Amino acid sequence: AFPAVILMVAEARKHRVRYVWAYVLAGAVTAISVTFPLFLIARELRIAQTDPTVLRRGDTIPLAILGIATAAIVIWVDVG
Repeated sequence: AFPAVILMVAEARKHRVRYVWAYVLAGAVTAISVTFPLFLIARELRIAQTDPTVLRRGDTIPLAILGIATAAIVIWVDVG
């Protein structure tokens, strides 16, 4: 958990994510595996405000193929 806290504080300062210590305290009370992804979501939302991410066709098509293949494998394993 300590490396995650270091990353959270450093990234919060870098991207001006508010209430980073609330994530740290919540991680101590509940679990860092819950609060760390929540912090990453808050970080990505903050980054998106200043530098929006654009997916190009070369990114979208392989991601769609990967998603369809993953869904097919899950259905095949669960149904079969």
